[in-house]
Amino acid sequence: MDKKIMQPEFETIIDEASARILTPRAGECLACYVFRQLGEFGCNGTHRFAVTFRDRTAPRATALLERLGSMGACCCDCELFNNAYWLAPKPWFTGYWFGEMLGTRFESAEPIDLRKAFGINEPPAKTIYLCCRSVRRGSTQPCSNWARLPRR
Repeated sequence: MDKKIMQPEFETIIDEASARILTPRAGECLACYVFRQLGEFGCNGTHRFAVTFRDRTAPRATALLERLGSMGACCCDCELFNNAYWLAPKPWFTGYWFGEMLGTRFESAEPIDLRKAFGINEPPAKTIYLCCRSVRRGSTQPCSNWARLPRR
């Protein structure tokens, strides 16, 4: 087959896949989205995921990067979790089947006992998912899975 004919098909497949992966889920908060993307792609020293989230879900939030900077996340996406937010005492983790559609995957060699670790009444599982608790459309605030880190 001719390379010129196949190239547009490959580009279409790649564009559709990247759009599906990088698009925030319905109701997904900024922190859960950035957390999910960092787990998938890692940090490159910029706010690429925060900016993508803002541009796709909250384009009127023009001061987002300044607000993140004032919370200590001035340089990159991973600083959001180093300096601004951490997991709340009872985040929404699940080991059930729907977690794959809703959440960010965590795997462990040993089953994780969610009862002991987070007080969540589910049986131990090797694969668990952090599921966003949702925010209103256009919000750049975190859901209740995240607690604000105190400024030092």
